[in-house]
Amino acid sequence: MAKALNCPFIDTDKLIAQQEGCTISQLFENKGESYFRELEKQVIEELDANQLKVVATGGGLPCHNNLMDILSEKGTTVYLQTKPSTLLLRLKEGKSKRPLIANLTDDELAALIDKMLSEREEIYLKAELVLSEAEQKVENIILRLHQHQKNS
Repeated sequence: MAKALNCPFIDTDKLIAQQEGCTISQLFENKGESYFRELEKQVIEELDANQLKVVATGGGLPCHNNLMDILSEKGTTVYLQTKPSTLLLRLKEGKSKRPLIANLTDDELAALIDKMLSEREEIYLKAELVLSEAEQKVENIILRLHQHQKNS
């Protein structure tokens, strides 16, 4: 997406891990979730609203510290709405890198996905653009962003 728009890409988790000199799992283990959430807030507050960029956040980021509203103030927010079954397949592959799910069975992970989506969906739906899985091709996202900006 960022390549197609010829702009910088920021992954908030990778940026935090780089700044802290450890993995997100280590950060959670050593300093706790509340410390991590404060770092997320710092990263988002420091974003320059005048510079075009693509920002990827972890699933919990918009749900803490009023960050969905702050993201919306800084740019166009997009929710890539994904089916629970697709999320399960993706998350199973990288479980060891995610402290909140690392030790869960597949059934426990599926139940957690359902629970978290039901808790978070209301906040995710505050995004200015909500795109179903079928709409998530880069070209379509860019088209929708341009249409949104013309209408804003």
